[in-house]
Amino acid sequence: MNDDFKHFLQTIDPNKEFDNDNVPEAPDYSDEKFWLGLPHKSSFHTLSPHNHESNEKYDVDVFYIHPTGYFGTQWNATIDPDTAWAERSSTHLATQGSAFAKYANFYAPEYRQATYYSFFDLSESPKLAQDLAYSDIEKAFDYYLDNYNNGKKFIIASHSQGSLHAQRLIFNKVCQNKLQAQLIAAYIIGYIVPTKHFDSLFPGLKISNSSSGQQEIISWCSGVEGFRRVRAHNMYWIPEGWVREDMEQDLICTNPLSWHHDKKWHDNTEDNAVQLTSTSPTLTNFYATKNAYPKLGLRYTRLQDFAARVSDTSLLEMKGELIDHLVKFTRNGDLHSFDITLFWQAIENNVLERIRAA
Repeated sequence: MNDDFKHFLQTIDPNKEFDNDNVPEAPDYSDEKFWLGLPHKSSFHTLSPHNHESNEKYDVDVFYIHPTGYFGTQWNATIDPDTAWAERSSTHLATQGSAFAKYANFYAPEYRQATYYSFFDLSESPKLAQDLAYSDIEKAFDYYLDNYNNGKKFIIASHSQGSLHAQRLIFNKVCQNKLQAQLIAAYIIGYIVPTKHFDSLFPGLKISNSSSGQQEIISWCSGVEGFRRVRAHNMYWIPEGWVREDMEQDLICTNPLSWHHDKKWHDNTEDNAVQLTSTSPTLTNFYATKNAYPKLGLRYTRLQDFAARVSDTSLLEMKGELIDHLVKFTRNGDLHSFDITLFWQAIENNVLERIRAA
């Protein structure tokens, strides 16, 4: 951890214990303002780099949980459209949610996300902050099931903090409620999924190793070739409670250029990677506090040359011209921020393939 990053973490340290009597106002998911994306609500999940639109649509749902966009000094974010974290939620819809939205009914709740600092603090407060964030996700999913789903098949999609909550949601609301047959797949990307916990967390589901399988869990975390997380560990939820898990262990890791978890290099053979166009730098300015309400767009990256494989440490490692270009935007070669954008078109194509196979 370099000095600049340590200084940044110090600036977002809440410097107080989590207080359940002093938390942001809870969302009411019967009010559409607390949904970032709904099928009938125009939002950034409809952005696409395509020059043409497809009329192909299926009566299938996608429930998407966005990653951390809150870098504030409270344990949990307020839900306020005028904030920088609300703007970041919009950019996550544009760059991530859009990959899942084209062929299905799209649902994405806003929630009182835990601050980024919570992933670096070892006290009890981060667990309580994540519990609060998760409680919103569960309430949103309950509302979705009761008011929108109507027995349809669905996909769960998420990234980073969203994937931490998605794993808990799948256990509590899919597996415990016997909804496995309705789940087409869960793309829980950018957060570790240790295989040793798979059977207890996801009974009735499978680890994906194909492009069209059903009731499967798909996950990867990405880095440049040779990137290691030797001493890194993550907070992780299992049915027995919160634990710390090493980031280098046997993890679920699917290669989205092949949809297998073999250790062969697979080349990117088409335009897959996208980048955001924005009139605001808020996504990368972690000190911003106000929503600049930017104009957003998506386009394919000029460079598309790269390859990916599953490493011996269960990481999706990459090399190539595009990766060399992106390294300067990473911390030590960690490609976490590009987990989805590098494979945007591959994901959209795979969502369609799995929906057709359902």
